[in-house]
Amino acid sequence: MYSRIRRHISASDLRKLNESLTLKFRDQLNPTFWDGYVLKSNIRTAFLRFADAFAEYVELDSKAIKDVLMLGGNAGYNYTPYSDIDVHLVVDPKYLPQCDPELLDDYFKDKKTLWSLTHDVKVYGADLEPYIEKPGVARRKSQGVYSILKNKWVQKPQKFEGELDEAELEKKTNNIKNKIDTLIRGNNETGLRAILKKLNTARNSSLDKFGEYGFENLVFKELRNSGYVDKVRKAVVELKTQKLSLP
Repeated sequence: MYSRIRRHISASDLRKLNESLTLKFRDQLNPTFWDGYVLKSNIRTAFLRFADAFAEYVELDSKAIKDVLMLGGNAGYNYTPYSDIDVHLVVDPKYLPQCDPELLDDYFKDKKTLWSLTHDVKVYGADLEPYIEKPGVARRKSQGVYSILKNKWVQKPQKFEGELDEAELEKKTNNIKNKIDTLIRGNNETGLRAILKKLNTARNSSLDKFGEYGFENLVFKELRNSGYVDKVRKAVVELKTQKLSLP
């Protein structure tokens, strides 16, 4: 597939994206949150307040937090009205309880899920999503990573030059949408699980090889922005619930 798909995008191509696509790529950072390349002070304060609240929720020792990072579309040039703000708490393991690391990871994931179910925090319309990670996480070269705590870039986002096959992108996403709609109408839980796994695998491979502007990552983002990724997940849960229930 990649041999016939043009993998990167030029600034001129970005401005010409079909209006039917949700993907939007810019020449500047989101002015709602940024003053040039610096996070606006009121935004930074709100993000730090959010990080403190989540740390308290998961019962983290304040000494454990080594950094608070901002990632996602709003830390780069590919933000859209659908873009969340990912707030990552970088935690020193020596301040964490001494137990099985996998159990601890599961605990934090469960707490994040519970937080998401019971909180709906937004900053100027963008959802804030908390994460916990250990120091030294490798980032993709094109990805923007901003230290909210230190108020500086850990890694500036990059713009890629190249070409976009817009027609192929739209064709690909529409084809997948039609498949998903067909599987949902047919109550095909197995097929829905398979297509979600395939999308995630293709996206991860694209990110590893080509970064944020890899074709399959753009396909995944378009499907996510248009609600189709959540649509699949919701349908899988509903179908599983139906199987476990008695009428």
